[in-house]
Amino acid sequence: MKNIKKKGCIFNKEVVYFNCVLYSVYSILHQINQWEKDLCFKMEKLFEIDDYELLSKKVYRILKSRIIEGFFKPGEKLLESRIAKQLGVSRTPVREALRLLASAGFAKMSPNQAIIVVEISKKDLQEVIQIRGVLEGLAARLAIAFITEEDIAALENCNENMERFLSENNITDFSKESNRFHELILSKCGNDRLIHIRKNLEDQIYQFRNISLHIPGRLKTALKEHKEIAEALKQKDAEKADDLSKKHIANELKNILSSHEEKKTQENESIRG
Repeated sequence: MKNIKKKGCIFNKEVVYFNCVLYSVYSILHQINQWEKDLCFKMEKLFEIDDYELLSKKVYRILKSRIIEGFFKPGEKLLESRIAKQLGVSRTPVREALRLLASAGFAKMSPNQAIIVVEISKKDLQEVIQIRGVLEGLAARLAIAFITEEDIAALENCNENMERFLSENNITDFSKESNRFHELILSKCGNDRLIHIRKNLEDQIYQFRNISLHIPGRLKTALKEHKEIAEALKQKDAEKADDLSKKHIANELKNILSSHEEKKTQENESIRG
């Protein structure tokens, strides 16, 4: 057993290694605990909502939220009995909620009759994000006529919050703040039909954004792009705000597709190996 001497202290290599392992285990347990707390919080919020609402609808909304936020991964089985136990409800409302998820396109029946989270296809990504790019660009262009100094300050506040979440590597809150940034611009465009069309894509947009922000390096780049968009709006440059917004969304698509191809290559190499 070797010891390391440093400034009058003796460090045992095995002790140092054990402490590193212990810290890693603690970090993992802390993350699991955080997920459990987050789930419990969402459950509490879920069951606070209007009494007249069907229990199955409440279960549906919390499951949909977990899929969108990436808690349930594409291809993962949604086990009726486990979900019922976690939410403290009977299996009947869970069964109905799973049916609703399937009809909404968030889940599907597998060949062995299990309900699984749907895989996101390349075509789905391209279609939704391309449409979003056009809508976000137009919203930014139109917002020039309505946006106020207070609105600009709110956008800058979003960016400050995102900068803090970036330093903490807090992807969940970064994503929520990013959503607030885009929602604020959308709310100032003055075009109700544009807002309505964009809202119809809300779930898929949030889901894809969440995927993009989990890609290494994307948080920092996304924050830089947000700052550039806010500055263009501040300068009342409609064309630049439109262009930067479209590029921001195009980069999101590029990152997701690049990550998808990289993951696919790694999986193929693993199979061959």
